Amino acid sequence: MAERQSHALFEPITVDGAERRTIDLRRLKGKDLRDIDKFEGGNADKTLFIIQRLSGWPPEAVEELDAADIEACGKIIEGFTKRKPSIVR
Repeated sequence: MAERQSHALFEPITVDGAERRTIDLRRLKGKDLRDIDKFEGGNADKTLFIIQRLSGWPPEAVEELDAADIEACGKIIEGFTKRKPSIVR
């Protein structure tokens, strides 16, 4: 399994003076799952929190992401938690 997964942004943004056209998300760890549960806020706040955490981007940059990019990142993160079917021989 890949350690990180990239998403080509539908709407590029500027982060620290540099244009970003992709966002890289690392795989979830147990501590991330624990911290999501402890995080106070609604689902949108939790989604932005975990995108920020997994990308390493500052919160201000994540808040500038287009809604379609946030949804795509959410699907990537969701995919990190799904198990791949094993092949029985």
